[in-house]
Amino acid sequence: MKICVFSDSHGSPLRMKEAIRRERPGFVLFLGDGERDLPALRQAFPDLPLQAVRGNCDAFSELPQELVLTLEGVRFFLTHGHRYGVKTDRRLESLKAAARKNKAQAVLFGHTHEAFTEWDGGLLIFNPGTAGGFRPTGGVLEIREGRITARLIDL
Repeated sequence: MKICVFSDSHGSPLRMKEAIRRERPGFVLFLGDGERDLPALRQAFPDLPLQAVRGNCDAFSELPQELVLTLEGVRFFLTHGHRYGVKTDRRLESLKAAARKNKAQAVLFGHTHEAFTEWDGGLLIFNPGTAGGFRPTGGVLEIREGRITARLIDL
């Protein structure tokens, strides 16, 4: 299974749509700050499953702050990251603790606008960067036989 991961589009859905066309994922995950861009994705790809959490700029959103889901045997913890101090806690200790508390194998977050991927033991820590910034980026996760790989992509 291939998954496109985006965050922080801030009103710019075009690059996400182009990446989805190019990558042809089976699932999309959105990590907040651009909820108003999601209808454009859903309209362009009505059969593509999409899950999202809200960010600190998604005022009046009914999306969850956090989401735990399992895809192809891999358990994910999704959050925008602002509630875990990801801009100030460079070691991401609070975020990692929340992921481990939720028995996740991967924690996905945004908020910093800085693309980031790291493994901490068996935990993937992944930030796709910003889909709406000056140098837009996103992420692609692939799951095969219960194993996950991650790569960052330019949008």
